[in-house]
Amino acid sequence: MFEDIKAIQKSMASTAEFLKPLMASGEFNNNNDAFVLLKATLKAIRDRVTPGESMHLAGQLPALLRGFYFEGYDFSKMQAPVSQAKDVFDFLSDVRFHLGGHDYLNLEKTVPLAMRIIFDSIDQGEARQVKQQLPKEIQDFSMQ
Repeated sequence: MFEDIKAIQKSMASTAEFLKPLMASGEFNNNNDAFVLLKATLKAIRDRVTPGESMHLAGQLPALLRGFYFEGYDFSKMQAPVSQAKDVFDFLSDVRFHLGGHDYLNLEKTVPLAMRIIFDSIDQGEARQVKQQLPKEIQDFSMQ
């Protein structure tokens, strides 16, 4: 049905590029688990940065990921970050909130990996701006 729609195929291929290093880590049993973790990590970052910066980050994502990134969030009503996570524990709690029943994933190992993939896959100037809005402890965690 969608095989002949080039924009959808391109977005799926771009999203798959985010998932490949997650799957290569050996931490996931299947692509779905890797995708759910990536999506939850993106949403936790989205909730921790300002709405304006969140919009800039969204512009760096493939259309498919961007749709999931915006899922359930009304930027027009936000004036400040939704999450006040100041440390890794709180940030991982935010990720866990967005996991939707995949609580068995090892967040201490997989979230830093997902963050590195996100930050390495977007414009480096934008990555720096997003990281600067995260508390130092969370920034350091993303480098593990």
